[in-house]
Amino acid sequence: MRNPAGSIPKRATIAALTALVFLLATVGASDARRSAAVQDPERNATTPTGWHFWVGQTKAQIDDRANKAKERVVDVNVDSVTPLRFSAVLVRNAGPYARTGGWSTGSEASVTNKINAEKGRLIDLEPYTSQGKRRFAYVWVKNSGDAGKGWHWNYDLSVKGVIKEINKYKVRLIDLSTYVVNGKRRYSYIGIANQGVDAKAWWWYVNVTPKFVQQQAQAHGARLIDVERPSAGKMTVIMQRNDESAYSRHVYDYTLTDLLRFQASNGVRVTDLERYSKNGKSRYAAALIDNSSAENRRIRSIWRASTMANAPNGTDAWFGIYAKEVKGGVDIGLADDRPYQPLSVLKLIPHLYVMDLLDKDPGLDLLDQPNGIRWRALKGKPDEIWCRLTDKGKKTQIYSETLRKTLTRGLGESLNRAHEALLNKYHSAAINTRVHAMGLTHTNVYPGCKQGAGKKDWTYNRSTLTELGELFEHVDDRTFFPNNWSNVMGEFYGLMANWGTTGIKNVVVDEAAKAGKPAIVNTFMSRVTIDGNGGGTLLPQADGTYNGGRGFFGRVQLPFRTGPRGQSTVIKTFVGGYFVDNFKAPCNEDTAASSPDPACRDWKTKQSATYDLLMGEPYRLAIRRAIATWPRAG
Repeated sequence: MRNPAGSIPKRATIAALTALVFLLATVGASDARRSAAVQDPERNATTPTGWHFWVGQTKAQIDDRANKAKERVVDVNVDSVTPLRFSAVLVRNAGPYARTGGWSTGSEASVTNKINAEKGRLIDLEPYTSQGKRRFAYVWVKNSGDAGKGWHWNYDLSVKGVIKEINKYKVRLIDLSTYVVNGKRRYSYIGIANQGVDAKAWWWYVNVTPKFVQQQAQAHGARLIDVERPSAGKMTVIMQRNDESAYSRHVYDYTLTDLLRFQASNGVRVTDLERYSKNGKSRYAAALIDNSSAENRRIRSIWRASTMANAPNGTDAWFGIYAKEVKGGVDIGLADDRPYQPLSVLKLIPHLYVMDLLDKDPGLDLLDQPNGIRWRALKGKPDEIWCRLTDKGKKTQIYSETLRKTLTRGLGESLNRAHEALLNKYHSAAINTRVHAMGLTHTNVYPGCKQGAGKKDWTYNRSTLTELGELFEHVDDRTFFPNNWSNVMGEFYGLMANWGTTGIKNVVVDEAAKAGKPAIVNTFMSRVTIDGNGGGTLLPQADGTYNGGRGFFGRVQLPFRTGPRGQSTVIKTFVGGYFVDNFKAPCNEDTAASSPDPACRDWKTKQSATYDLLMGEPYRLAIRRAIATWPRAG
């Protein structure tokens, strides 16, 4: 399928070249006369689907993962030649993404033979050099039916050579790789006929800054479909006009952890991945497109409009949110299965551990022993944590109180000293071992005090929104506390703080009005409860701003009406919460509401409004279902 390149012109000395192609044409043997039935779903579809990306894998490992997940490779990157290892993006081979195709490696002749034999076309191409010979990792699909379209490919070209072939074959680029041959920058490309459903305004830029790329994408209303990193601080990209208004993002110089977090927070899937080394460590550039349900998209838009979300320069805060009915389905889930730092929300874990002990205590007398909790604190300051390493030599004394009092202050006041006293008494290792046995295998809690060499402190605390959901769900469905459930569940929730229902009420008011039932709001809200725990942190930065985190997790109880006239009430329980990590605050949030700076006060007003939204909006579908069961008042 490759048209021989002929002589290779000298490299263009141009920092950025733009190609905008609208013409329709015939592309030699690749038959551009064939009209495309649909756009290639790999780069363009937004129907939610299963997908993965893997890094540092052999071909056999990738093929095995693809077979097990019923996925196909859509993008490949050569991570190393000796040994030969790859990064690959896969998508579930079903629905609109279903294609006959595959991927392989080999010489130009093997690529051509494979494509001819399969009557296929390339959708991704990665040249590399092995033992002095040009080789290719390539992905192909059958070029027929909905996937059929005119196309062309070539390699070892200069920028001018690529431009010449774009104009000659009347294609627009969908894939571009850049590499160095004998000290000279060279390019391979795949292009398709710019006609039918594939007709797009498009642009490509070589060796430009991330800032320039972002400016051009915004100016053109475009989204990236291909990302290369030719050198430090530079990008080579293809972008096409976003006629579908698809939610799309791109990232540059991300760690693997940051890429996974970014993808999960935004509910997007990777369509093009570039792995490279920076200062001896792996980094990633990627193009991503929407892969979310309608409700996740709605919640994401609330998040993206908040004062905490930054885009897309690598400083995005990390966000997750989750809502699920007990014994029912999930309504909302963004980054819900990614381990995160829950801050004071993780005070729920020693609380759960004590309740588990209480379940085995028939007399329930564990809570009220007079000296149930003893702790060392600074002399005369019982609520200030004393840390053995950092407070050595300071005067201290021993204090004591009932376990009930410590639990109440730990969750009711979110008192760090109370939490630390529980960890000192029961020990992190024992707590973590027990909660892992209960099924919370990604949840770990460690002391707040700095620990000795080789020991973990609170900065290693982790859980997932899904596991916190399981914590509350299994309390409510009686999986936990099987020996004394009714009494222990009462203590489990009774020792928590009372949380305001403003966020919930705002949604109830809106949904009741839409349903023509505004008169039910007060009665409805009288049966709504929220139980859980929240947390937050603010760390001052050198520039006068603050780096913050915030979160909450708990259960929400909503009233549903039953019976012929809706006269009986059934309470249904939902679990959920959210977190925001690494957001930037212009001032100290703790004092912002009373700040003399009007900009600071305005920021705090918007911030508080966002918190209310995140406490209420995840339950909108559940609230709508509940209100539908209520008769109109009067």
